[in-house]
Amino acid sequence: MRKLIFIIFAIVANHVFSQVSNLGLPIIKHYPKSEYRAGTQNWSICQDSRGFMYFANNSGLLRFDGNRWDMFPLPNTQLVRSVFCSGDTIFVGAFEEIGYFVYHRQSDMVYHSLTGLVPKTETNFDEVWRIFRLGSSYIFQSFSHILEYKNDSVKAYRAPELLQFSFLLGGKYYVQGKEGAIYRFNNGNFERFDDNGIFSGKQIWACFEISEGKTLLATINHGVWLFDGTKFTPWEGMVNDLLKSYQIFSASKVHEGHVAFGTIQNGLIITDCQGNLVKLVNKSSGLQNNTILSTFVDNDGNLWLGLDNGIDYVELSSPLSFIGEGLGLEGAVYATQIFDGKLFVGTNQGLYVAPWPIPPAIDGAKPFRLVPLTKGQVWSLFEYNGVLYCGHNFGTFAIDKHLNVKIISSEEGTWVFIPLRNVPNLLIVGKYKGVHLYTKNNGELVFLKKVAGFNESSRFLVEDDNESIWMAHGYKGIFKLMLNETKDSVMFSTLYDDTRGFPVKFGINVEKIGNQIVFLTSQGIYRYNSLTDNMEPYSELNRIIGDATGIRRMVEDQTGDIWILKSNALQRLVRNPNGTKSVYQTPVNRFGENFVASFENIYVHNHNCVFVGTENGLVYYNGISPFSQSTAKMNCYIKSISILGKNEGLLFNDYTITGKDNLCVPFSQNSIRVTAVAPVYNAGNINFSFLLKGYDTDWSQWQSDNVMDYSRLPHGEYDLMVRISDVMGRVSEPAVVHFRIGLPWYLSWFAFVLYVVLLLAGFYAIRILIHRKVQRATARVREQKNLELKVQEEEHKRQVLESEREIIRLKAEKLQTQIEHKNRELAAIAMQIAHKNDVLNKLKLRLEVIAKGINPLTQKDMLELIHNIDNDLRMDKDWQRFERHFDEVHSGFTKKLKELYPELTPSELRLCTYLRLNMTTKDIAQLLNISVRGVEISRYRLRRKLKLDSDTNLIDFMLNL
Repeated sequence: MRKLIFIIFAIVANHVFSQVSNLGLPIIKHYPKSEYRAGTQNWSICQDSRGFMYFANNSGLLRFDGNRWDMFPLPNTQLVRSVFCSGDTIFVGAFEEIGYFVYHRQSDMVYHSLTGLVPKTETNFDEVWRIFRLGSSYIFQSFSHILEYKNDSVKAYRAPELLQFSFLLGGKYYVQGKEGAIYRFNNGNFERFDDNGIFSGKQIWACFEISEGKTLLATINHGVWLFDGTKFTPWEGMVNDLLKSYQIFSASKVHEGHVAFGTIQNGLIITDCQGNLVKLVNKSSGLQNNTILSTFVDNDGNLWLGLDNGIDYVELSSPLSFIGEGLGLEGAVYATQIFDGKLFVGTNQGLYVAPWPIPPAIDGAKPFRLVPLTKGQVWSLFEYNGVLYCGHNFGTFAIDKHLNVKIISSEEGTWVFIPLRNVPNLLIVGKYKGVHLYTKNNGELVFLKKVAGFNESSRFLVEDDNESIWMAHGYKGIFKLMLNETKDSVMFSTLYDDTRGFPVKFGINVEKIGNQIVFLTSQGIYRYNSLTDNMEPYSELNRIIGDATGIRRMVEDQTGDIWILKSNALQRLVRNPNGTKSVYQTPVNRFGENFVASFENIYVHNHNCVFVGTENGLVYYNGISPFSQSTAKMNCYIKSISILGKNEGLLFNDYTITGKDNLCVPFSQNSIRVTAVAPVYNAGNINFSFLLKGYDTDWSQWQSDNVMDYSRLPHGEYDLMVRISDVMGRVSEPAVVHFRIGLPWYLSWFAFVLYVVLLLAGFYAIRILIHRKVQRATARVREQKNLELKVQEEEHKRQVLESEREIIRLKAEKLQTQIEHKNRELAAIAMQIAHKNDVLNKLKLRLEVIAKGINPLTQKDMLELIHNIDNDLRMDKDWQRFERHFDEVHSGFTKKLKELYPELTPSELRLCTYLRLNMTTKDIAQLLNISVRGVEISRYRLRRKLKLDSDTNLIDFMLNL
């Protein structure tokens, strides 16, 4: 059942939108020269099988794919005068040049000239202005020739006279001479067509079948003619007079029964098949300029205009139209109302009015005009009892059917009018400060009084079934007002803000949908719970809508559909035949960025007549079917894949045409850039989403950029997918390209062969290494053994040396012991000598004492004995014996001392020997038979002879000598 209704809606929608709307101006997109970056003039237009647009431009062939403009100049940079699309082959004509462009996998479009096929005698064929396909032939028409391209050859036919233009009529090809004569071109012959001289002196610039059996012929200066197969009939009426005056330069059949005429003097004129004016669009109402050189109706039924300076796109099949400055409406729109066959629009400039439906503007006369006395900010419009009431910054105005304006209240700031449901003659009016009460008097509203007890700004007011007034304050929240019985005073008011259930208190609106009061917040829809006296989320409605954030207004139409106006979108909540509800986006979303912020407004006249205010005018939407826009197909294409990095380059271009085999990308080029295009011209902003199967896990986020980069892709098979979406949320079928990232060099067959070779070489190298290692190990063992033997030898030598050292040490110790023994013996000998001398001295002294007391004879013997003692004391035998022993122990000491110090006396030498034996001064005195003092003096003298300083120890010196 639902599918059947969908089909019916689609059929109705297609019928409705195939008609050119006369309600406002069509949506027009401007493409100035600065955007497409080519020549100013555009002489001819065509569209290929994918929807790409091509323009015969002064600079060459100009292409637009929906995202990018590209220029393809001819070899000699001629002006391109004509263009014709045959599938994806683009034929062009220029001055003495014909040819065609085809797509190349890596060079985009490549030009193939056909001029070389033209017979040498006919190459001066002048400008080529028209191209047609006739059967399997392509016909190029210039001022002097007809050139026929067929089966890779070109035949040239010289015309019987200078030609104007050519056209198809009933499947036959005709040309017209400069003077008006018409010829049928048939198999290379020019056959004169008998028009009874009607077109003598008249130049036909366009010709096509307008309806079954009727053909339209448009002349540049003599208006429009119809041909029914037997006779020619001129159009009658004002439009034909306008067309004669404006000069027709091009024309196209737009929709069934409608024709678009491009004029030289005054832009675009659209008529029905009877010649009635439907729409006139010129520079003052929206075009870039008034001279239209070419017209073309694309696959979506919309019109492209090649201008004398620029390109315009006119959406004739769109359910949208625009009402703004081009029709005389000035300012941002805040309120709209259809009243008494007129369209009233309130803006920040005042209240404007125009007939409804809006008639075409002729000779610069714009339909909208300012209603007298209403200049300034208009907030609301309200129809009541056959009178239109205007809520204005300067008060409240009443406007009757004759546009007479009456001031009801001059108190500043009237927001909104609300009739009281149970008191028919009273209205509540929201003001800047509080609420006013109006009453009906003789069929008109008059100010009664200000409602006491409330002074808040009351922009939004609704009344519920309990006669409570709900008022939305932009900054504080929602007030609930209870009026007294006479409705002239507020008994009490309650504020509901973020402490009473709302998520925020700012920017809350209130609407009445059916019998329900709903509250619109930035975070969803809320409703009042009388049991808790608080606000709560309206869960069911939020669920149905889905994303219920940012809703500013909600309006219910006569069919029960709910129009949901967001801050940047318009949605439609529709009840389905099975009782469920669905939300549909609308094409009005294209204007979402231009809605009047914080003052978004919508007026639903009926289900197929909806108005939305914007910052610079009014959008009209024919919303007869929520399914209508869903029937239009959107296509996207993967235009190119290029390499990223230092060696940037194009892998392929326009793959859907030129790619026959799977694309293989070398692994060294595994970082790629994908460029997608969407030849969709009537859907507003287009977003792209990419998915690389085999790499991505999900579709990418929607983005306005049509480029996606993939870096360092692993080798393997991939499916690249691209899809698009428009402002209505429609999503296209994905475009798919399969490609393969090749194996890296280290995984190629060559690499595996190399690996085998390297493996074998490795085995061989390992064998050699092992052999060498064994040899080295054997050598090391041999060397180790030699080393051990050497170590053992060294150890043996060391042990022998240590033994010898030990023997030497023992000998040294023995020698030292002997030396010490000898020294002791020397000391003993010295002490014996000293003791003997001491005894002899004592004996001598005693004998000398005794000799003095004895007789002389005995004294004589005594003296002789004393003399013998003296002799004995003076004898050196003891010293010689001592010296001999001393030299044995201290060999060479005395000799060395004598050599170093020859001036030493024997006594001094004897003193040196005693010092070397480390004998004390007292012992030395006894040995030398002198006093201790004498020894010290001798030592002093010895130091001087030895030239020793005072710091040198004399004994140490002797020991170290």
